[in-house]
Amino acid sequence: MPLSSRLRTELAAAGVSGVPRGPTRATRENPFGLTPRQMDVLRHLAENMTNVEIADRLFVSSRTVDHHVSAILGKLGATTRSEAVALARDAGIPDG
Repeated sequence: MPLSSRLRTELAAAGVSGVPRGPTRATRENPFGLTPRQMDVLRHLAENMTNVEIADRLFVSSRTVDHHVSAILGKLGATTRSEAVALARDAGIPDG
């Protein structure tokens, strides 16, 4: 068992709550380390939607979308939304 798993198990047994579990399988398998929700946001960015439009579509606040967009830009090393979309397309994502 990896050290991180053992440590999480020991902390849980000791009653510690809120221990991060690490990235999900989908996030680990994404070439840029994007979460499934970030992929949803990226697909909407590819449709030239605003943060407010994306928020309405995903039933979250526009501030939440802003955080996702910031994370996407950081993970892709992009400075603009259109650059992020272009980088993702070059890598074969988003696929629809």
